[in-house]
Amino acid sequence: MTAIPMNAQEEQELAELVGKDEAVEFQGAKFRFKRLKERKPGESWILLVYGPSKAGKTFFGGTAGPRTLFINIGEGIDTLLSPAFTTRYPAAKDMIVADVRESETGKALAFDEVTSVIDEALKLFPDKFDTIVIDEATAFRKFALNRGMELNTEARTRGSSRGSRTEDFVTAEVGDYGKEMQLIEWFLATYIPKFKAAKKHFILLAHERQTFGKPAKIGDDPILKRITPGFTGKTFPDAVPVYFDDVFRMEVVGGGTNVAYRIRTAGSEIEMGGVRHGGVFDVVEANPNFLTLLAKIQAGVMRTSTR
Repeated sequence: MTAIPMNAQEEQELAELVGKDEAVEFQGAKFRFKRLKERKPGESWILLVYGPSKAGKTFFGGTAGPRTLFINIGEGIDTLLSPAFTTRYPAAKDMIVADVRESETGKALAFDEVTSVIDEALKLFPDKFDTIVIDEATAFRKFALNRGMELNTEARTRGSSRGSRTEDFVTAEVGDYGKEMQLIEWFLATYIPKFKAAKKHFILLAHERQTFGKPAKIGDDPILKRITPGFTGKTFPDAVPVYFDDVFRMEVVGGGTNVAYRIRTAGSEIEMGGVRHGGVFDVVEANPNFLTLLAKIQAGVMRTSTR
């Protein structure tokens, strides 16, 4: 393609327009120009936090504060109502909570209910919240699996080659898990751009999956090979994090009354993790608070500690 030369006046006009956050019509093409320095870090933070049970994931989600839309699809509400949380974060009582459960919506409709909650919130009261939290991915995966089973059953019924499955007891098949993965990826690919456009933060909380290899000899303990977010499929745990700005792993150390919660912001040989906000976080953030970490991103200051 041959470039169309510009005269001096056109060059001056273009120079003045570059860097402005507005549509520019020039030589029959429409572009959006904005200088990198004019972009603000942390306008929309898309975060995946995973870890074992009772590692403080829901607690961390609650630290997003009162301007949060908290979508509960697991058992996280009890954590947010506990004295340990309410005493430390009393303002969080004003967060907006949507409680989506299978028993209330029906197994196959629960997945659609989550998307409806988000759609209505973004349409009806977007000024009331800054952050959306989904707690947590294991239950959301189950919703997607149930929806996938319904879709596959409808297809089989129409084809009548295998017939429909009963309502009393249904065993998921390989195709159902494939549909589950497709629905989860569809959700992320569809809604994360919406969150970015609306300048909303998004936190997805997830359990972890531990993958073990064969021991060196019989009687030895299995070898832990990989720790990843707990999504279905051999390659899917690697596909999901692509949609997120940062992937953190929650962990808890100690025991009894001497317990410490912390987040690992970097991966390792066996732990999945990583950040797009390089140089902002410590490798280990103790007693993590979402708003505090967000402030680090928005400040854009290089960390001084490498714990």
